[in-house]
Amino acid sequence: MSLPLPDSLWAATANPAPTQSALRGDIKTDVAIVGAGFTGLRAALVLAQQGVDAVVVDAGQVGWGASGRNGGQVNPIAHESPDNTRHKWAQQFGKQQAAAYTERFTQMYLNSADELFELVRTYNIQCDAEQNGWIRAAHGPAAIPAFEQLMQGWNAVGAGLEPLDQSMLQQMGGTRSYQRGWLAKRGGSVQPMSYARGLASAALAAGATIYADTPINRLQQHGKHWQLTSAAGTISAEKVLLCTNGYSDDLFPGLRTSIVPVISIQSATQVLSEQQIAEILPGRQTFADSRRVIFYWRKTAENRLVFGSAGIAAEVATQADRQRILSGLRTVYPQFPELRPEYIWGGRIAVTADHLPHLHQPAPGLYAGLGYNGRGVAMATMMGRLLAELALGKAVDEMPLPVTEIKKYPFHRFHRTGIRLLVPFMELRDRREARLNRPKA
Repeated sequence: MSLPLPDSLWAATANPAPTQSALRGDIKTDVAIVGAGFTGLRAALVLAQQGVDAVVVDAGQVGWGASGRNGGQVNPIAHESPDNTRHKWAQQFGKQQAAAYTERFTQMYLNSADELFELVRTYNIQCDAEQNGWIRAAHGPAAIPAFEQLMQGWNAVGAGLEPLDQSMLQQMGGTRSYQRGWLAKRGGSVQPMSYARGLASAALAAGATIYADTPINRLQQHGKHWQLTSAAGTISAEKVLLCTNGYSDDLFPGLRTSIVPVISIQSATQVLSEQQIAEILPGRQTFADSRRVIFYWRKTAENRLVFGSAGIAAEVATQADRQRILSGLRTVYPQFPELRPEYIWGGRIAVTADHLPHLHQPAPGLYAGLGYNGRGVAMATMMGRLLAELALGKAVDEMPLPVTEIKKYPFHRFHRTGIRLLVPFMELRDRREARLNRPKA
């Protein structure tokens, strides 16, 4: 039985999906990929192009998970500065190795949006792709020092972030709620479900195989091969890629508890009026702020406003989540009180303890990549390529990420309770700080 897609704008407006069927019987392949999201589909595309027999399996349809639920923002700047990343890795790997990893990682991140949009052009993926830039803004004066330090850190390695003052933010975003910001010109957006389906079509055309509605309930190693077992068949593979991110389960021990799945709530308004279209993001950039309980938004191809924030407990929005979305819209665009969601849905973001993506090889021939920390559109696409390169034999020490052991996220069992308690507290702090940002009459 197929898992239903969420009642989202993306599911309602995406391009048709390629034909998908469930696994029936026993098969053999070179590489089995668990997860038909951006990561798994990109990996399958790269492998198939190299003549490798690649099979993708997913418990749902292509893009059922976070790849079909996110805000569609393609953001090429990480949460941490390159200096902070280098410091973290130096503690684990020594200064010299950390410096090499950081240089490669930084360049990969800076190029991540360009690589995604080039992929879209190369395979003619119809996904409303727009590379008009990403605006990020500090939500209050207390956030400005860290905000500017991050901007300086990335500009030191060539990010080219352009500083924006309040008047520029008002002109470009249509909002007077922020005093400081930046513009990352390489950023942009896609219709994420259409992008996932386009990647799937490209992978199929290259020779990959995709099985939907096929939950894998057992993963076992038999000599030099791996066996993946579903209710209706098995896959025998030389290598396995686990590409499940925030939807990771206990298929391989420890992977689920190495990340915390945080809920992101998305909404889509009615089609905007002519006045709203002219005033809200007239240059069609994407926008996000520095709140702990973040606000982020953009316009779609049909000129709806997609507005997102953090959720509390479930992928089905609660009343508190709906109120948070409405409050966010009123905060950012008080001049348009009529804005309200016509669609609202949720999905999981995989958060890591160090806020960096993680790459693992927990056993011979088994690889996993996850933990995009809210940068999943660009980073999941990049991770798919990295996992494919590892499967093709690229040396571990040549990766832009260190291949590390799977480690449990501290106090993982308490994360749901912690999120329920923390989100209202963080919202309160955000509101107090943002009050100081309000323009004088």
